[in-house]
Amino acid sequence: MDDYAHHILDDGQTTINNYLLNHYHKIGISNQELFIYLLIKGNHDLLIPMPEMADLQKQTGYSEQQLFNLFHQMIEKKLTRITQVSIEGQQVDAYDFTPMYEKLALVKSSETDDSSDSPATHKIVDSTQRQAVFESIEKEFGRTLSPIEMESISQWLDIDHYSPELILMALKEAVLNQVYNLKYMDRIISNWYKKNLKSPQQIEAYKKTRHNNQSTDISNEYDGPDIPFINLSGNSDK
Repeated sequence: MDDYAHHILDDGQTTINNYLLNHYHKIGISNQELFIYLLIKGNHDLLIPMPEMADLQKQTGYSEQQLFNLFHQMIEKKLTRITQVSIEGQQVDAYDFTPMYEKLALVKSSETDDSSDSPATHKIVDSTQRQAVFESIEKEFGRTLSPIEMESISQWLDIDHYSPELILMALKEAVLNQVYNLKYMDRIISNWYKKNLKSPQQIEAYKKTRHNNQSTDISNEYDGPDIPFINLSGNSDK
């Protein structure tokens, strides 16, 4: 075997869990973020020592700011967090990707539920829909969402299984009432659920019925005494 072949084998190989590869979009990982994860993981999966940015710049062609933004996005999406690991007796900063695999476990759990005979199945929200919800809320609120707010929205989608359409309808109600916070939106959705309104069609039908009832109440709101009719024409009815 020549030196070139030995060099290739000595460099080892990077493996990736096939389930992650097939479902990464479902947990909100972009192609760029997955690419960065593969470049830095080496023989690790969860705890990965922080890489040298200069090395990553050479490998990817990305600027330092672009790389920083990608890592920041992954932290905001709760795909990773910063921790420390011990290497040769020294504590060094590292990325912990346990949250990413926890999200992946939710996808697996949802698929198991979907394949059962239980009627309570839920559709997985893909990354495009998820990002559209984040961007719509940020646009209406007029500011960037905090990591805690992003996590709250993710819980609506992944744990409470609120549909993106339902969240956007609650956003519209909040904006109409000039209340720009997630707690108010959550109260709106909870109120709909108490009335067993879980789809945009059900909510629209309820709002239409409520509007018609209010219009009827207004037209019949006079509760005073009967007013006799006075004929001013001088002609008597026969």
